[in-house]
Amino acid sequence: MTTMDEPQGVGQKGRFYLTKNIWVPQEPLEKLNLRLSDWILRNMPKLPLAGEEALKAFPVLSELSKSHDKIKADLNYLLSHHEEIPALHEVHPRDLYVPGRAWRTFLLKIYGHEITANTAAVPDTMAAINRLPGVHTALFSILAGRAEIEPHRGSAAGVIRFHYPLIVPGEPEKCWIEIGGHHFFWEEGVPLVFDDTREHWVKNQTDETRVVLIIDFNADMPFPVNLYTTLRYELGRRSAEVKAVYDRAAIGVPPRSAA
Repeated sequence: MTTMDEPQGVGQKGRFYLTKNIWVPQEPLEKLNLRLSDWILRNMPKLPLAGEEALKAFPVLSELSKSHDKIKADLNYLLSHHEEIPALHEVHPRDLYVPGRAWRTFLLKIYGHEITANTAAVPDTMAAINRLPGVHTALFSILAGRAEIEPHRGSAAGVIRFHYPLIVPGEPEKCWIEIGGHHFFWEEGVPLVFDDTREHWVKNQTDETRVVLIIDFNADMPFPVNLYTTLRYELGRRSAEVKAVYDRAAIGVPPRSAA
């Protein structure tokens, strides 16, 4: 949804640059990817899953629970530099737009590239993430009170998205996510796993901030589906577009010593 306050070009589809001078139109590329995603979905695990069901399906994710206190300490340090953390549209202008700076993102990893200028601020979090296989992207998602992320579908076909809640409002049922008709609210330390290409919608109906650690990791796909998902990933990680997002995301919060 475009608003009067939305900066020109933000949230709008344009060109996806494979190199500095070679580009493809972003919107038809994403539409093709989503059509293929519907095919890929038939080979994905049954999602979404929350709590014990999520951990049973993906036991490796318990590594984050083991490091919960350390990750929370990293986050508290990061939030002491809250004003330096960019809004999503400042890092990725053609992605979703939430007015003002109500949705801030602190990227740690994108398409397999670690953003070392950022990860130095959260060393224990990164140590836990590095124990997970096949991580594509990782970030802290910071959503202000009364903010809404409109219904949307992600473009990362063949990727599983993991939400690890770290700060939730005092009335958690008023801060929720709806994924393909399934309704969830976040509880601290209770994991949620879903497919980002399914339509989802987020709304924080409180005055408090919600913070989730988001991790995208590889979903093992059978042949020949894996050929497409691997090609898409490798093209993306080498693209000028991802390099630009990497550069904008690297804000260099001062390093923090690991616990």
